[in-house]
Amino acid sequence: MVWAAFGFNGQVGLAFIYGRQNSPKYIETLENHLMPFSENIGGRNWEYQHDNAPSHTSSATKNCLNSKNVTVLEWPSMSPDLNPIENVWDFMSRKVYENGGQFYSVNALKTSIESVWYNLELEILQTLIMSMAKRVYDVLLKNGKTLNY
Repeated sequence: MVWAAFGFNGQVGLAFIYGRQNSPKYIETLENHLMPFSENIGGRNWEYQHDNAPSHTSSATKNCLNSKNVTVLEWPSMSPDLNPIENVWDFMSRKVYENGGQFYSVNALKTSIESVWYNLELEILQTLIMSMAKRVYDVLLKNGKTLNY
């Protein structure tokens, strides 16, 4: 599994997670990747968005994020159309596997994923973030129905 996050001014270093994801692993990922990134953005006002996976909503994870003064954006379950990272994963998947790309080792796949991630244009990430207000508005107009993002 691959974990990543981004903000208006850039992206976090990727985390490759082996085995089953659980709260302790997720907290470790946040502490090793998200928190250093948040320090680099100078403690500015920001909110963290993740989905409602059990490891994300556990008491331990909530306590960890609260202790670090991280505000988590509340949003409905099963709403990938409202999470810009899902657009990034889709874009990256198309780039990683473009031209029928096949990988014969985990390391080759990881290298390709890293290459695409670290070469993402900042404008793509910024556009996705700026689209959030419209996404929420569109969901409200559709009475909560899925969007085509």
